[in-house]
Amino acid sequence: MTQTAILADLSPARRKLAFSILLTGSLLPSLNTFIVTIALPVIRGALGASEAQTSLIVTGYASAFSVCLITGGRLADLYGRRLVFILGTAGFTLASLGAGLAPEPTTLVVGRTLQGLFGAAMVPPVLAALRTLFKGEEIPWALNIYGTGIGVAVAGGQLLGGVLIAADIAGLGWRAPFLINVPIGLALIGAALAFVPESGGSEKPRLDIVGVILLSAALGCFVVGLSLGRERGWPAWDLGMIAAAPLLLALFFVFEKRIAREGGMPLIDPALLRIKSFSRGLVVALLFFFTMPFYIFFSIYLQAGLGEGALAAGLAVLPYGVANFLGPLSASRAPHALRRWLFGLGMTLQIVVGYAGVGLCAWTQTGGIPLFIALFAGGFGQGVAMPEMIHTILGDIPPAHTGLAAGAMNSTLQIGAAVSVASIGSLFFVILGGGSGAVAYGHALGITMAAICVMLTGSMILGILNQARRGATAPSRT
Repeated sequence: MTQTAILADLSPARRKLAFSILLTGSLLPSLNTFIVTIALPVIRGALGASEAQTSLIVTGYASAFSVCLITGGRLADLYGRRLVFILGTAGFTLASLGAGLAPEPTTLVVGRTLQGLFGAAMVPPVLAALRTLFKGEEIPWALNIYGTGIGVAVAGGQLLGGVLIAADIAGLGWRAPFLINVPIGLALIGAALAFVPESGGSEKPRLDIVGVILLSAALGCFVVGLSLGRERGWPAWDLGMIAAAPLLLALFFVFEKRIAREGGMPLIDPALLRIKSFSRGLVVALLFFFTMPFYIFFSIYLQAGLGEGALAAGLAVLPYGVANFLGPLSASRAPHALRRWLFGLGMTLQIVVGYAGVGLCAWTQTGGIPLFIALFAGGFGQGVAMPEMIHTILGDIPPAHTGLAAGAMNSTLQIGAAVSVASIGSLFFVILGGGSGAVAYGHALGITMAAICVMLTGSMILGILNQARRGATAPSRT
């Protein structure tokens, strides 16, 4: 069914409902990322996990998620976005059940990795379907709702994780954050079957299996190598994985160009990378998610440095999440003449007042109102900037390839998260040394936040240039 036909057959309320269902599902993987960030100390103590196993609980999920997002987006374009979303949700639900019932660390790592694998099929359909369900002025509204949903995941994940662990419902403890996905997943599958129209799909779908293998191997070597390298002292095999990544990526693009020349269906059509706003935007996205170390190391600072519990740590970051929720809503009401400046204004607020402020508060051991203002500003600025970044990256993509492009963008964001956690995480622990207590952790976090600010400044500058080169950048454009 064409985009015009779908729009004609559905009322505005039905289209918004369908989008809300897809959005809720796409946020589950992100929600679980933030939940586990809070729950890790409890999980490690309850299962007796080693440092390497504890790391794999995070990196196994993140690696599978980031590596498979592009493939998930391509599957959605080829076989139908609703179908891929439902299959991904079903797999994610079963993997969550396995993780929640895990008797020992290895089983939990396997469950988490499968969560990431199936979660990669849940995320791309929402942005792909967005341009099928909406048009014109509705698209900025939908993008702002998407950004608002990210804010819900940021605030809700860490807070929900803290609440569930502290409540210890039915003695489940750390298992509750995983098992809660089961009823949610079942409800989403039923709702998608009832209310989400199918879109995308090719008459003769053919998945580029060799391309999937080459790209997955390239991204896997890079993400896993970076994620595990610091923990294991950068052994030769790990450095070899990182070095192999660009070679495999080059081989992948050579293969894709050959398929395109022969009239086949490559995993990534080389023509997409010739869309400058998209290819330049991927670099912006890579640096944009250097925000991830903030979530991890601010939580570590609170729990290990200040001695706070999981619930207190979840509540402490609430101003950031609430502001991240409010940012896109406020941006959607901005005057039309101001909208082209929202990305730069949001990033400036996030960097100068937000992240720099958090770093200064940690360095000087200042809490209370100054820390609240810094957290709120950081979340609000990110919430304002993110929808504008997404619009610029995906705005020129043909509708038939939006699933793939959304998967590539989300994969780039996750790779940025993995690179930043590995690199800036190493900086945090080098500065911390063998130190303990609030002062030592505060100094490590202060320097870490300064490094994050530098990388986000790069994202801001490149993003503003990308908007300018794209030409007319008002979010009302399709």
